[in-house]
Amino acid sequence: MESNEYIRPPGTYYDIVAHPIDRGRAIEVAIVQDHRFAFFYWLKWRNKQSEQHNPPTLISLDWHQDLAQPCELECEWLSMLNTADYKAVGFFCWDKLHALNDGHILAAAYLNLIGDIHVVQKQRDECPEDFVDIEGRKHLVRCYDSVEQLTEAIIGQEHDSVILDIDLDYFTESPDPCGGGDKLQLVGQDEIQACLDPESPFMSWIFPRMTGMTIATEPEFCGGLINSNHLFNVVCGTLFDPPLLSHKAGWRHQLK
Repeated sequence: MESNEYIRPPGTYYDIVAHPIDRGRAIEVAIVQDHRFAFFYWLKWRNKQSEQHNPPTLISLDWHQDLAQPCELECEWLSMLNTADYKAVGFFCWDKLHALNDGHILAAAYLNLIGDIHVVQKQRDECPEDFVDIEGRKHLVRCYDSVEQLTEAIIGQEHDSVILDIDLDYFTESPDPCGGGDKLQLVGQDEIQACLDPESPFMSWIFPRMTGMTIATEPEFCGGLINSNHLFNVVCGTLFDPPLLSHKAGWRHQLK
């Protein structure tokens, strides 16, 4: 198999859609089962946008922080990664990134694939300090308890480009300190739709800056495949019509 930007690591898909504001441009929306494979798409998009001096800001909605820092050995692996070899990058995601799917964000920041990092989380861990990458650049790292809190913080800031990253387990409630578990409940459809409403302050800020979107299905932390598929249907139905992977996907708000 040829190593090029069109390959898909196992358990991942992507679709090409018009930009949510500028229909003359196109972006990709990637769907991954294991969240760490989002690294593959963030790297690909950074390669394709290498003429832009600053990498995109990452906005992530996730039950978990996913902000585990790479250790010295992992930094060595990252520094040796051939970022032009997409087969190697896909294998790296599977073999070297944290199997717990919590190390991909700062691994990407280490290679300057993403810039500042803003995470809306439900996990009650302390947010890490700002992160320094392989070239000594500082990446702002901020965590929030709600989308509203995030929106208030960023709405006046200057960000040229943004990747929106959604882990479907964000739309679950669980008393388990690690998420998931037997007492997991799904967030109601109305609440999900309100969160991702294209006319909301949050999405109105995201859309003009969007350069890509990743969705992690993570069925293990959604209470199983049926729950994960339900959440995907709600998220997809809120944002897209026709739906993703239908070979004609488009943004629902552009139908108006």
